[in-house]
Amino acid sequence: DSTILEERPRPKDEPVVLNWMWVSMVLNGAVLSLVIIIVYIIALMYYCDGQVMQEAIMELPDYDSKLMDARTVAFISLVWAENIRAYCSRS
Repeated sequence: DSTILEERPRPKDEPVVLNWMWVSMVLNGAVLSLVIIIVYIIALMYYCDGQVMQEAIMELPDYDSKLMDARTVAFISLVWAENIRAYCSRS
């Protein structure tokens, strides 16, 4: 914006992060957490033969690699979501 330098600075007593910004950050974090948890549960059901609970998963043969695959899916989903969020961010 070509007129940005003509605007007055914010008051000294005004916080850097306003209340509506806090609400936005908390909601973004909650939605992202919920989506990644859902992705992890779906990945557990896919890789761990439909099992979600730890006791049932630990009885599966080669459960370590199956858990690692589900965790990898959740982590990659988190990384992609953060990259997309950073790309869409304006500031």
